[in-house]
Amino acid sequence: EPLLDSNDNVISSLSSIGTPKVWTCTLVIAISVAIIGGSLQFGFQIGCMASTQPTLRNAFHNVSDTEMSLIISGMPIGGLIGGLSAGLIADKIGRKRCMLLNNIPILLGTAVMASGINKYLFFIGRVIAGFSCGIATGVTPMYISEISPVSVKGAVGVSHQFMITFGILLGFVLSINNLLTSFAGYWHFYFALPAIPAFYQLILLPLCPESPNWLYYNKEREDLARAALSKLRGSRSVADDEVDKMIKERTTTASSTMVTYKELFTNRTLRLTLIIGIALQGAQQLSGVNAILNYGPEILQKAGMKNGDLGTGLLGGINVLMTLVSVPLMDKMGRRSLMLIGQIVMIVSYIVLATAQRIHDNDKNASWTAPVSVTTIITFIIGFAIGPGSIPWLIIGELFTADARGKASSLCVGANWVFNLLVVLTYDKLNKALKPNTFFLYMGIVIFFFTFTFLFVPETKKKPVEQINLEIRDQAEKFPPTVF
Repeated sequence: EPLLDSNDNVISSLSSIGTPKVWTCTLVIAISVAIIGGSLQFGFQIGCMASTQPTLRNAFHNVSDTEMSLIISGMPIGGLIGGLSAGLIADKIGRKRCMLLNNIPILLGTAVMASGINKYLFFIGRVIAGFSCGIATGVTPMYISEISPVSVKGAVGVSHQFMITFGILLGFVLSINNLLTSFAGYWHFYFALPAIPAFYQLILLPLCPESPNWLYYNKEREDLARAALSKLRGSRSVADDEVDKMIKERTTTASSTMVTYKELFTNRTLRLTLIIGIALQGAQQLSGVNAILNYGPEILQKAGMKNGDLGTGLLGGINVLMTLVSVPLMDKMGRRSLMLIGQIVMIVSYIVLATAQRIHDNDKNASWTAPVSVTTIITFIIGFAIGPGSIPWLIIGELFTADARGKASSLCVGANWVFNLLVVLTYDKLNKALKPNTFFLYMGIVIFFFTFTFLFVPETKKKPVEQINLEIRDQAEKFPPTVF
């Protein structure tokens, strides 16, 4: 097939990964602008603290372990506020305007951190940047899901997590001491780097269409929804078909009004759907992955790797690679299957890692524990990347109908940040108290969420949201109202 048609629409027949026949330039640009300006920022803010802690301790003087934990936790503190606000703001002013305005806090937070005046202002900068990341984690996956054709929602949804992992990798690699020059000489510039994707989004996002779903369901502008879809699909007939499906979905729902927070908790189907969404966020964050990412050099050095910074960069690279590998698998194997497989890999990795670390603590001559520990950390990241890393962000947009998506997304994303903050604040203390047994604790948490996923999470691959909701409703009715 030709690469371009007469309208400069990019033609692809990559049916092996579930791609549609037509990728328009508008769609590609809109997705790239959203994930570079949102997902990449989030990833960089995660990765930027792993190897920079020694430099920041020297720059700010007398930074205690507790203060450093608080500085690291500044982002999830701000992220919690932003995550809970994201759906409300995106519903009120639109996905596009929400993303545009979200560049203000990231630029402000970046400027405060890059100034490096003192540790207190640096913490405030982390909170402000975290607020922006919280907004981004809510609105970015929502926007790219709503502008994407059904046949590639899985692959496009993973692009959000892929760009997060790429941002983490950038944060790791660019902060490795002596990679380019002494990191102490350019750390101010390093923390100013997020301004680049922010300006990229500010320049190009105004050229991209608003979410057709928001235009139709929230603004009740069928004409604007058709116009936006026409640009995104490069075909008026395809746009008309998708709008007709929106009309059908709206007429088949019990109410044409937006779902309230009260209904999310009182309606049995919506309540179980919300519980599933929040549980998947817990499966991602409470697995302990952010402890490994934030304290990567320290963990790897204890595991036997001499250069913890380079090892952390290796983990970041594997995370990116395996997230990319999960793209074709997402629409082949399905979300639920990948989630379960990833969790099994994580459980086995934790068992081997904790056992090897305990043996090493009791017998310093057991040199074989070092390569085994490093290998299991790598396999843990592989399991995380193909399952819990990607799927929770994607599945939020597939579980909820448009009239509930904004509010439900806010609650799910807010829960994600609560779990993130909990792990970041507690890991250092848990590690000192439990030592290798910390990994057994995380293993138990992963086992719990594996069981929940197996029992309650439906397969959403290429299913209409109405069918998914019917399956969840049937599942909820099997239990007493006091349970679900």
